[in-house]
Amino acid sequence: LNRVKTKPYSEAKDSDGRPDEEVADEYWGNHLARNDSIIVDICQGQYRSTLVCPICKKVSVTFDPFMYLSLPLPSTTMRTMTITVFSTDGTTGPSPYTVSVPKSGDTRTLINALSNACSLRDDERLLVAEVYNSSLIRYLDEPSEVISLIRDGDRLVAYRLPKDSEDAPIVVFRNQRMESSISSFGRKSWKSFGTPLVSSLPDAVTGSTICNLFLKVMTPFRVSNDDVSDADQTIGESSLVNETAGIDMSIDASEHTSLKNNTLEDETGTEDAMQFFLINERFPDQRMKIEMDQPVTVTGLQKRLHVVVCWQDNGLEQYNLGSLDSLPEIYKAVLFSRRPQDTCSLYACLEAFIKEEPLGPEDMWYCPGCKEHRQASKKLDLWRLPEILIIHLKRFSYSRYTKNKLETFVDFPIHDLDLSKYIGHRCQQIPHNYRLYAISNHYGSMGGGHYTAYVYDEGKKGWYDFDDRHVGPITEDSIKTSAAYVLFYRRTQEDRLDTTGTDIDSDIPTYGGGGGEILSPAPDSV
Repeated sequence: LNRVKTKPYSEAKDSDGRPDEEVADEYWGNHLARNDSIIVDICQGQYRSTLVCPICKKVSVTFDPFMYLSLPLPSTTMRTMTITVFSTDGTTGPSPYTVSVPKSGDTRTLINALSNACSLRDDERLLVAEVYNSSLIRYLDEPSEVISLIRDGDRLVAYRLPKDSEDAPIVVFRNQRMESSISSFGRKSWKSFGTPLVSSLPDAVTGSTICNLFLKVMTPFRVSNDDVSDADQTIGESSLVNETAGIDMSIDASEHTSLKNNTLEDETGTEDAMQFFLINERFPDQRMKIEMDQPVTVTGLQKRLHVVVCWQDNGLEQYNLGSLDSLPEIYKAVLFSRRPQDTCSLYACLEAFIKEEPLGPEDMWYCPGCKEHRQASKKLDLWRLPEILIIHLKRFSYSRYTKNKLETFVDFPIHDLDLSKYIGHRCQQIPHNYRLYAISNHYGSMGGGHYTAYVYDEGKKGWYDFDDRHVGPITEDSIKTSAAYVLFYRRTQEDRLDTTGTDIDSDIPTYGGGGGEILSPAPDSV
């Protein structure tokens, strides 16, 4: 079908600040010089792709042809994440919040959504971290880091810190208690439990400062004497969990303190309930006891002081620590549960298609300004629309472990699809309205399925259902289903005039009104 027999070489040039109209016409001319057919004439359009470097802010604009629009379903572009928020001043207890964020979003997007959900004050900031084995294993402090690397089974926490203390050091409290282990034949050793707690540090720090800060953040967990028995039961239940999940954190008691009947001895009342040890983040087994009257120095570039709190039985009786052990996962899937069918409009799919989003780590863009590969932000805009517009709905979702078909019901216009607001090229004054004339449906799953088609007959002014050898009429009210996979639109009659006023409808073939097989592509390979 291509009328071009010898394709000339053409080199794509960057916009370099030139007007979009000039660059778009240049790209389109290069495309037509190599592709000239009736398919190009009536089925191909053009969209604008804008890339922005996050470092040097270099903007690259290119224009590419398209045969069809492959639109994501909004339900596949978002994910729900549950994160537990802790106060660092002891005013409130931990509270889980569930937020919806784009799957392709970054840490900044997640923190903004979480800040709105927990009503973060203007003088506060959030420190987000991942918890594993009762330790903070990494901090989400890089705003451009993509959240797609966070798995549904991970556990995240966020700490409310004063905004004016962004450069101030913090202290991370890690809890331990004596537990017996089956693997050590009942011998008791120190086991980590619960979620670490965080507080900001003042300029001058002593052992008493560390102790008072910890008692302050523990205020929401303190129980009255009437609740001690209930707290004991909760702690006992969580101990059973930690006996199998905890790490053997045994220490040489002769180096730092004495052990007598598996309890720590000290003179003060506070140290009868708990004792504090400085640890190295990289080597947690190396620890040094904190003396109440001695200064404590914060070292390291990250300005984080790591403290282990060793709890005694009488200290555990004074606090209800069950909520520290019950940290929810990012997303908890329920087996064999059927979710209600999602519904969205075709315009919502278009909004998701043109929405700006960062590139994934595997799709880094080489920035000509930085001379390095960068995780740029990308935005698509429609620029030139064809006479026949084909829209492919991306119903097949792929993740690291699963492949699913999405049964989302997409409500699409039949008589008046108006794309005027999505066109970046504003020079054309004619409206961009389309009417639906055919639908390709897919029934089944990833492993296999069945295709049917609904086609509008211009001559008989009605819709027909094509299902293998069976062809029969169908009402217009019945053509919208969750099986719709590919939509075929045609520019409306009043819009199919060129700039000279000539009707160009004669170049477009007539659809419907006859037999023949409706061919559809394989899933997501349109």
